[in-house]
Amino acid sequence: MKQVQVANAEYVLPVDLQRLGQFPQEAVDAMVEGAIGYPAHWSAFTVSQKSAQEVTVSPGRYFENEVVYSLEAAVNINLIQYFPLAASDEKWLALILRGEDRVINEDRQIETSLDPETREPVSISTPVIAWRAVNVVVQQGSAVPSPANQPTIAETDACIAFVRVTTSGIQEIVPGERWRVKTLYEVEGRVSAVEVRMSEIVENVATLQTDLGNVAADVIELRNAIPDRRVLTQIVRDTARLNQAANLPEEARNYWFDQALFKDNWDFLAGGFFRIDEGIRFQYAAQRDHLLRLQAYDDPEISVWDNRLIMPAYTEVTRIASPMGSGRKDIANVVHTIRTAVKKTKTHQRIRYGETINVCENASGWEESANRKAGEVFKANGEEWISRGETDNPWNGDVRSEGGHKEIAVQRVIKESYKTTYTKYNTQTFGFAGAVYGQTFLSSQVMVATSIDLYFTRVGPTGDVMLCLCEVNGSGAPDFDSVLATSTVERDDLKSGWTKFAFEPTLLDQGKRYAFFTVTSGNHQLRSNTGNAFSGGTLFLSTDGAWSQGSTSEDFTFRLNAAKFKSSRVVLPMLPLELENGMTEIQMIFKAWEPAATSLAWEIRVPGDNSPWILMDAREDNPLANLPPLVQIRAIMVGTPDVAPAIDLDQYARAIAGRMRPDMRAISKLLDFGFATNAASIVLNMDYFDAAHHTAAPKLVLANGTVVNPISVTPEVDPSKPTRTKFTANFDLPAGTTKARVRIDATTDSVIDVPFGQDVQANFF
Repeated sequence: MKQVQVANAEYVLPVDLQRLGQFPQEAVDAMVEGAIGYPAHWSAFTVSQKSAQEVTVSPGRYFENEVVYSLEAAVNINLIQYFPLAASDEKWLALILRGEDRVINEDRQIETSLDPETREPVSISTPVIAWRAVNVVVQQGSAVPSPANQPTIAETDACIAFVRVTTSGIQEIVPGERWRVKTLYEVEGRVSAVEVRMSEIVENVATLQTDLGNVAADVIELRNAIPDRRVLTQIVRDTARLNQAANLPEEARNYWFDQALFKDNWDFLAGGFFRIDEGIRFQYAAQRDHLLRLQAYDDPEISVWDNRLIMPAYTEVTRIASPMGSGRKDIANVVHTIRTAVKKTKTHQRIRYGETINVCENASGWEESANRKAGEVFKANGEEWISRGETDNPWNGDVRSEGGHKEIAVQRVIKESYKTTYTKYNTQTFGFAGAVYGQTFLSSQVMVATSIDLYFTRVGPTGDVMLCLCEVNGSGAPDFDSVLATSTVERDDLKSGWTKFAFEPTLLDQGKRYAFFTVTSGNHQLRSNTGNAFSGGTLFLSTDGAWSQGSTSEDFTFRLNAAKFKSSRVVLPMLPLELENGMTEIQMIFKAWEPAATSLAWEIRVPGDNSPWILMDAREDNPLANLPPLVQIRAIMVGTPDVAPAIDLDQYARAIAGRMRPDMRAISKLLDFGFATNAASIVLNMDYFDAAHHTAAPKLVLANGTVVNPISVTPEVDPSKPTRTKFTANFDLPAGTTKARVRIDATTDSVIDVPFGQDVQANFF
C-alpha cells in the first residue's frame, strides 16, 4: 500500500494532495476485491411503499467487484407509468442498481483568477469531490393475467427488490435477497452449523462401517439360505418399476402383473379371441358401424353449420365491442409473411351402453397409463379413438393443471369426455401469405362466438382478407398454432364501413383471452381507436410469422358477435341403429362441447307399441336385454339463452351396434423368466362373474405351443364385492422351462351377461 510523505520544509504540491485521497481509495478497492469480491451485489438497501404509486429506497451500497458505489440519501420512485393497462393483468417490476462516477463542484478561490480592479483572488466553481454514486432503474416484466412471472435479471445486474403492480397500484414488494451482500457474521453462523452436521456424519459413518462388517459376517454364514441373486434382481427391478409406475396393490409383487389397461402385453396373433379395453373382454360376434346422423337437418329448432355442427337455433347479438375511433390502420403496409397455421378441433365424447359394460375396478392402476393410451374402440378413416385415462396427446401436457380427463362410469354406461374445449389431437394445417395484424380481447363470460365485424376505411383494388380466431400464447400475443376458426371475405364482397366475417360457431371459455388476426396482400385499411379506448386487449403486428409486437397506443375497432339461443331444450332424433340377430351394446363417438350449466344427454328406444324413451344413465332397465335388431336414438340438448351444447356430426361421428361372443380366449405375449423353473402360479380377478352362468380357466402355454393345465384352481369370492371372484391356479412345469404365455379361457351362457378379467398376475418360482 502507498502513502504520501512530506518533509517539514517541503512545499506541498497539488499532486500530493490528490494522492492523499487516491492512495486510500486504491487500498480500499484492493481490499474489497480481494476479501469480499461480490459481483453486482448490494448491502443496507431497503425498499418500502410510500403510497399506492411510489416506493422509497433507503441509503445503501452497491458492490461491483472492487468498486463500491453509495446512495447517500433516500429516493422516491414513482411507478405509475409502468402499471398495466388491463384491469385483469398484473406485472412485476425489478429495481436494478447502476453505478455512476459523479463529480461535485464547489466554489473555491483560484490564485490565477484575480479581480481586474482589486487584484484579489476570485471564487469560481471547480471540481472538488469525486463520488461513486448509485442510480436506481426499473426493469419491467410482461403484463399478463395473474399469476405473472418476475422478470429475468442479467448476471451483471443486482436487483434490490421486485414490486408487483396492477392497475390499482402497488400490491407486493419482495426483497432481492439473492443479490444481498452477506456479512462475515452470517457466513460464520452458516459454517458453524455445517461443521456440527459434519461431525455427526463422521460419527454415523464410523458406526455404519461396524454394522456393515457385522452384516458381511452374517451373509457369509447364511450364504446357502439366500435365494439366487438373479431372482432377487428380477424382484427388485419389477417391484420398483411397477410400484412407482403403476401403484400396484400389495399382493402384486411377483414377476408379471397386468391390469389390461393397454395392449402391449398381449398377443392378438396367437389364436385367441378377446379384447383389451379397460379389462380382458369378450370379443364381438358381430358389429355394425353407422354414421351418426340426424333424421331431419331442416328442423327449425336447430341450426346447422356446414351440414355437420348442430346447435339449437339462435340469433346473433354483439357481446364485445371496441369503440369507433378516428384512427386508420393499413393492414398490408409491412413485408408479407408466409406461415403455416394449426387449427385445433373440438374434443371427443365416447359413450358405451349395454349389459356387457361394467365399471372396472382398476383405479389403482391408472398411474401406469398416465402417458399411454389406455385402449382403443375402433379405427375409421385413419382416425384412432382413445379410451379413458390420460394419453400422450398434446393437449394433456398444456392443460393438465386446469383440465384433463373427465370420466363418468356406472354399470352398463361409461361416458368419457375432456374438459378442454379444443385439442390438437386431430388438427388441420393451412398456409397463409400476406401482412398479419392481430387484436386480443378478454372473454369475460362463456359464449358461442359466430362472427366478427371489422370497419374498413379503405378497400384496395385487389386482395381477399382472411380472418382467424385463435388463442393467445404465454406472452399474450396471438398464437398461430392454436387457430379455432377461420373466415375469408373475397375482395368483391369487401366494402367501406362494417364488414362481417362469419365463421364456424366457436365456444369461448369464461375468463380467457383470445385474439383474431387478419391476413391480406391487398391495400386495405381498418378503423382504429387510441387513448386506451378499448382496455380489454392489445393490437399486434407480426413481422416474421412467429413473433408479434404489441401496440401501447392503438386498438382495432371491431364487434364480436355471439349466439343467443331461442330455446333452452331441443330434441335431436337420429337415424336408427341396426344389427342382424340383435345387439347387446351401443358405442358412440363424436366431437362435441358441453359447457357448464348445459347438458347433452342421450335416450334410446326399441320400436313398439308404447315403448318409452330410456335415458342412457342405467337408471332404467336395459332395453337391449332382449337383443333388439333395431334401436332408435335421440340427443337432448339443454342450455341457456347464452350458451348451449353442440355436436359435430362430421365423417368421423360414429355409432356402433355390437353383440358379444359366448366365449373368450386371451393370450399374453411370451414371458421370459430369465432362469429355468418347474413351478408357477396365476392369480386372476374376474369381475361381474357369476359361477352359475360363467366359467374361467387360467392356463399356461409353453414356447413350443404345449398347453399346461393347472394342477389346482381355487376360486374365492371377494367379500367386499360379491360380483368379483379371484382364481388362484398352481402349475407344474417341465424341468428347465424358461418361457411361457398366460392364457385365460372363459365362457357365458348368455351374451347379455358377460364377465371380464380385471387383472392377472403370473408367478414363476
